[in-house]
Amino acid sequence: MIRRRRRDGSLWRPRHRSALPWTEPGGREDETVTPNKTPYQDLCQSLEDARERSRVYRSQCAFFASQFERQLAEYLGASRDRVSFEPLQGAREGGGPVTAQEAMYLEEDTYWHLGLRLRLSSQKATDSILFHVRFKKMEERYVVNLFGHEDFELAEPSPAALHPVFTELHESLKRHYEDGLRLFLDKRGQNLHLPFTAARQAEIAGEN
Repeated sequence: MIRRRRRDGSLWRPRHRSALPWTEPGGREDETVTPNKTPYQDLCQSLEDARERSRVYRSQCAFFASQFERQLAEYLGASRDRVSFEPLQGAREGGGPVTAQEAMYLEEDTYWHLGLRLRLSSQKATDSILFHVRFKKMEERYVVNLFGHEDFELAEPSPAALHPVFTELHESLKRHYEDGLRLFLDKRGQNLHLPFTAARQAEIAGEN
C-alpha cells in the first residue's frame, strides 16, 4: 500500500468511511420497513391496506345512498317503488332500477355520481323524471350536491339531517312543473334546477 506524504512531511492516512444509514440499526431501512419484511413485502402490505380502505369507503357511501333513496320516499309519502336508482353512464345507462352499488361511480371532481328516478302517478297524469345527485364522504361528514349548486353537509344520513336536502329537491321539482313551460317559452327553461325542454313538455303532456 502506497501512502502519500502531506506538505508538512507527515503521512496521509485514508479516512474511515462511516456505514450507510440503511446498513446500521436505526438507519433509513429500519424507519420505513418492518423488521423481517422486505421493501417489496412492505409495499404489498400498503396495497392491501389501501384496498381495504377503498372497500370500506365505497361501502359507507353505498349505505348513504341507500338511506337517501329510502328516506326520500318516506319524506315524499310515496311507496318505495316510486324512487329508484338508475345508472348515468356505462352499458346500463338509462336502465333501472339498480342497486346503489351499481348506480354509483366516482368522478375526478371527487364526488360519487348517481341517478335517482322519481315516478309520479295520479288519476289524471303520470310522469317519470330523472335527477342527478352528487355526494361524498369526508372524514366524519357527508357532502351532498344537488343540481351542481349548493352543497349540504351532514354528519349522518338521518331524516332530520336530510330534511333540508329533500326540501330543496321538492321545491325544485315543484317549480319544474309549475313554471317550466312558461320559462321554456321565454327561452329560460335551462335556468331551472331541472331544465325544462321540448322533450319534457311532450312527456308531461303525455305525447310520448
